[in-house]
Amino acid sequence: MPVDFEKIFKTLVSQLEELAKMSVQHYTKQAVKDGKQFLKETKENLKRWTILLAEGKLTTRDFEWLVLSQKDLAQMVALKQAGLSLIRIDQFRQSLLNLVVDTVFGLVL
Repeated sequence: MPVDFEKIFKTLVSQLEELAKMSVQHYTKQAVKDGKQFLKETKENLKRWTILLAEGKLTTRDFEWLVLSQKDLAQMVALKQAGLSLIRIDQFRQSLLNLVVDTVFGLVL
């Protein structure tokens, strides 16, 4: 079954907005901006890894490791500029990475 990555990507963007509302309520706009920037920067890698996962050429463990290795790309510039504490920014960043992994697993496996 071919992977509809655009559908997966749209799901990620919409779930990102929900995650931002739930985790950093007063900074939702900045969190969504930062999250979308991260997804944009990692889109091609995510697409390649998602296809490899769906084809059985990547294990779930490998996929998760690859996504989590992108943590440094999630700069969260808007949240930093807005003055959100670094601990909360890091929690949001980790939640975003987990969202990517969980969403792809849920839609592909």
